[in-house]
Amino acid sequence: MEFRQLQLFVAVAEELHFGRAAARIGMAQPPFSQQIRRLESELGVELLTRTSRRVALTAAGSRLLEDARALLARRADVIHSVQQAASGETGTLRVGFAASSAFGVLPDIVLRFRTRFPKVKLELDDSETLDVGAALASGELDIAIIRAPFRHEGLTVERLLRERFVLALPARHPRARQQVVALSSLANEPFVLFPRHSAPGLHDLVTSMCLGAGFSPNILQEASSWPSVVGMVEAGLGLTIAPASSQALCPKGVVFRPLSGAPGYAELVVAFPGTRPAPAAQHFRVLAHEAVSRSGRSASD
Repeated sequence: MEFRQLQLFVAVAEELHFGRAAARIGMAQPPFSQQIRRLESELGVELLTRTSRRVALTAAGSRLLEDARALLARRADVIHSVQQAASGETGTLRVGFAASSAFGVLPDIVLRFRTRFPKVKLELDDSETLDVGAALASGELDIAIIRAPFRHEGLTVERLLRERFVLALPARHPRARQQVVALSSLANEPFVLFPRHSAPGLHDLVTSMCLGAGFSPNILQEASSWPSVVGMVEAGLGLTIAPASSQALCPKGVVFRPLSGAPGYAELVVAFPGTRPAPAAQHFRVLAHEAVSRSGRSASD
């Protein structure tokens, strides 16, 4: 028994007329009738009673009509579901991100994705112990948004955002009255930073800029999340150097100031396996670039 035979049977069962049913399907009547006979032969039952004046369903035919409609509807649902999965409109998308990428851009990307693809289950992973490169290469993650520099064999890495660094300090700190703070003037200040294992690129870049300004940063405290870092700054435990987008999440007791003598840029990148991401990941990638573009920031400044 084939789906095509069921489609033909449903047509004649609903029309109760072989000529009209054949026309509805777009077939000549003789082969149409032959297919119905073949179906009855395969099932070993009579589905229709035929006379010169009328066609009627047998008890077996009535039963098959109900089941055939359900099977054909289920088939259509399966086809639609498979097509949606193939186009990235359903399924699960696993996204990795570094703690330092959570502020500024990521919330907007996630909101856009959930709005446009509500049937895709989004799983976000910012585990401190996660090796993002290995997770992408192994298929544990589908796509990631992390801080540069980032390189890993077999992955494509695209720049999303390039931004200046700023200084975050307690509002009551004497330097908060300055419009611009020289990086070299912070040699004796305590710092609060992300631990290197959670954001190695960002950590190394900040350290390198400080060394270029003539001092090694005195890292008094470390915290893996931006709320914890900025909370420690607000409490007066130290200052921190962060990407400009970090200003989007700022408590009242913290101010941000531009830095002079800080030549580096913070870069946010999107990474995925191979040369083109899977369908759902491709949607996420496109929306990530769109979010950055709509925000008025640049990926190349």
